[in-house]
Amino acid sequence: MSASRPADLSGCLQRPGTEADLPGLLELMRVVLPHDPRSPEYCRWQFLDGPAGPAAMRLIECDGRPVSLYVGTRKLLWLDGRILPCFMIQDVLTHPDFRGRGFLNHMARAFLAEMDAAGMPAFTFPNKLSENSFRRTAWTELMPIPLRLAATRPEAATTESLLHPVERFGAEAGAIWAAAGLRIGVLRDAAFLNWRYSRPGAVYHRSAIDGDQGFMVLKVYDRGTSRVVHICDLVVRTGARRLLPAILAEVHAFAASQGAGQITCWLPEGHPYAESFAAAGFARDPGNDRFAFTHGGPALLPSLSQPAAWHFSQADNDIY
Repeated sequence: MSASRPADLSGCLQRPGTEADLPGLLELMRVVLPHDPRSPEYCRWQFLDGPAGPAAMRLIECDGRPVSLYVGTRKLLWLDGRILPCFMIQDVLTHPDFRGRGFLNHMARAFLAEMDAAGMPAFTFPNKLSENSFRRTAWTELMPIPLRLAATRPEAATTESLLHPVERFGAEAGAIWAAAGLRIGVLRDAAFLNWRYSRPGAVYHRSAIDGDQGFMVLKVYDRGTSRVVHICDLVVRTGARRLLPAILAEVHAFAASQGAGQITCWLPEGHPYAESFAAAGFARDPGNDRFAFTHGGPALLPSLSQPAAWHFSQADNDIY
């Protein structure tokens, strides 16, 4: 870790957060993230209801109210066939009146020490306000966020659909993930997918692909004057990768039916699906400059630090 000034905690208290802190944390988020209003139901879903267990919350409290927050939501990480508990760091923020006192670096270092003691890996997609905090501590910069864009092709409609709408995913989802040949990523089993796509206030389009050959989740949202379809998740068995062109053609057809002029997704460089996405018109967004970071002990970090080995999608973030 790089050297830095000690945090100025005068008049403040650092402590773990609990369910009782949610109202105060919600107010803090409304101040820091006015463009991203959150409901109490959303915060409970995000921090308390995850299938791998409730989030680890650390906060700094001044005058009886939380003014800085550092959250690690619990996930199960698939690493070359092993399943490891891990943290996704998110909601790293400080009230504007208390910035410059080193609160986030202080909590980050304490949290990293806890993770290292437990041997737990982690990853994060910080916002621009907190991005440099990860660079100043012992995180490994992994890659730019791999956002890709495609203009909708209305002529891409197909006659025989591979996609079959489902309300919930079953045990086959975990089997598909295990057979997908993807080296690193959050485990996509039924428990994770059904939680992730039950976010309060959001509407998702869930599909099984050709029976049990894969699964996909789409979301339609408005971006000002235009409508966009986002591929939140798409995973197929290794032997079903040949279906990707037809699947993506159906996504184009769905986007056209929704009046969406653009389709977006996250897909890392070197991903085994990259060639099929490029053929379907997806190009990397040159204006996207957010970064992913990872962390792990000496035994894990060499594996974690390989960008092309990661499977990232919108499921690994909390925006949509």
